[in-house]
Amino acid sequence: MILKIKQFFELRLSVVKVESEQEIEKRLQLASAVLLFDVAQSDQHYTTAEKEKIQHAIESKFSLSSDDINELIAIADEQSKQAIDYHQFTSLLNKEFTIEQKIRLIELMWQVAFSDGELDPYEDHFIRKISGLLHLRQIELLSARERARP
Repeated sequence: MILKIKQFFELRLSVVKVESEQEIEKRLQLASAVLLFDVAQSDQHYTTAEKEKIQHAIESKFSLSSDDINELIAIADEQSKQAIDYHQFTSLLNKEFTIEQKIRLIELMWQVAFSDGELDPYEDHFIRKISGLLHLRQIELLSARERARP
C-alpha cells in the first residue's frame, strides 16, 4: 500500500517538475525576447532590419519555428508595454542563465542595435544598463560589442 502511494506521488511530482522546466524555458524565451525587442525600441525607430535581426537571434538561441517566433515577439511587445522595470526579466536570467549565456544575450542585443546601421546612444545606454543588471563585467560587455560589430 505504501509503495502504491509513493509511486502515485512520484508520478505526480515528476509531471509537475517537467511542466516547471518547460514553463521556465518559456519564461526565459520571453525575458530574452523582451530585452531584444526593447533595445530595438529604445531609439524610437523600430526598423525592418531590427525586426529581422530579433527573429534571427531568437531562432538561433532557442530553435523556435517562424510562427512561434512571431508569437513570442508579439507577447514580448505586450509584456514590454506592461513592465514597470526589467527586474522581473533580469532576475530570471540571472537565476537560470550561465555567465556565457548572459554574455551571448548581450551580444545579440548589440547585434540588434547595430542592425540598422548605427548605434544610437539610447541603445548603447540600454544595453549597458541591462549588462549591469545581469552582473556582467565591463570587459564582457565590451567584448560582446566587438564581436557583434559589423
